[in-house]
Amino acid sequence: MTNRNYNLIFLIFIILPVTSFAQRRNSNPSKTHLSLFPGYSNTGIQEIQQDYKLSLNLTSGITGSVHGIEVGLISNYNYEKFQGIQLAGFANISGANNVLNPKEKLEKTFGGFQFATLFNKTYGDGVGWQMASFNMAESSFKGFQLGFVLNKSRDFNGVQIAGLINSSTMGAAGFQLAPLFNYSGGQSYGMQISLFNYARTGGFISSTNSLFNDFYQIGLINFSKTNNGNQIGLINISGKNNGVPLGLINIDASHGNVSLRATDMFLSNLSISTGSKFYTNLLQVGYNLSISGLPVWGLGYGIEKEWRNSGYSRFVSTSISLWQQKHRNTKFLQSPRILRTEFIYGFKISKLRFLEVGLAVGYQINEFKGETTSLISQGIWQPGVILGIR
Repeated sequence: MTNRNYNLIFLIFIILPVTSFAQRRNSNPSKTHLSLFPGYSNTGIQEIQQDYKLSLNLTSGITGSVHGIEVGLISNYNYEKFQGIQLAGFANISGANNVLNPKEKLEKTFGGFQFATLFNKTYGDGVGWQMASFNMAESSFKGFQLGFVLNKSRDFNGVQIAGLINSSTMGAAGFQLAPLFNYSGGQSYGMQISLFNYARTGGFISSTNSLFNDFYQIGLINFSKTNNGNQIGLINISGKNNGVPLGLINIDASHGNVSLRATDMFLSNLSISTGSKFYTNLLQVGYNLSISGLPVWGLGYGIEKEWRNSGYSRFVSTSISLWQQKHRNTKFLQSPRILRTEFIYGFKISKLRFLEVGLAVGYQINEFKGETTSLISQGIWQPGVILGIR
């Protein structure tokens, strides 16, 4: 069944008691609504047609609209809208007209403060505060949502703080804080803080993107289809990154390179760089065959900065990496650790290929005691060379 069908069933079961247990009609509208349970109130079945300043419900109450204060031991239900302060033991619902009568849809159905232990839900636009285990706005919401489990809205402007998840399906402006996951499915600006953050488009593009802009993602893993802001995390992933990613691994699907190289340290070297136009992360794996005295294999991690000409027929790059080598009969972490800086010049040799030539400087930062000697002695700077194809 669709979500709409579930909503209809839910609302019908709330309204049925009105018609089943209704008292006689009250022709004079009342400013106060007093209810034992749906259908038994001081205004009878007219309760769903009227607007009240005060609604007191011993169990659950149904009203047309309330502009003032409403308190329900179990739940409060407003057919059209609510504005003011609404308190319920379990649930508050406003704007059901938008589901039952979509041809006469109301634009705004909530404004003020809602508190319930289980959930608050508004079917139109909302402005104000919502506090419950689950806060749900089917349309836009401006203000503050505090959800002990979940906050959800179509589009959001303000502050969302959740026990687990915040979700804004068509975009968010403001602050999202949750321990597990923040989601924004449209244009987003402000800040997301969680273990996992997703924003379809983060920030507005600028020709001077820097650490000081309009969007931040801070988390263990940050995702975006297009990032124009800052991503700060262990892993940052973007379809296109125009901003500044700060992480151990930064992946930009539109920006990255793979090179096969031969160097003074390893005859076979695979180099992968990915990141943004500001800088890229550099991951390298090196391997030597059965050449006595050379390290068998090694891993390197670093940061690379590249400059290209306008036609991208030539480039110059510089990088700094930390290498961990593996010598024969020596444990991996007991082998030499090399701090290495590389300077590379590249130029096109075909439509998709570049020839790379470069110089390097290596420095061994740990003491090595193995059966074979290290290529570099501790505390000594050693020059090197690079030749590769990108």
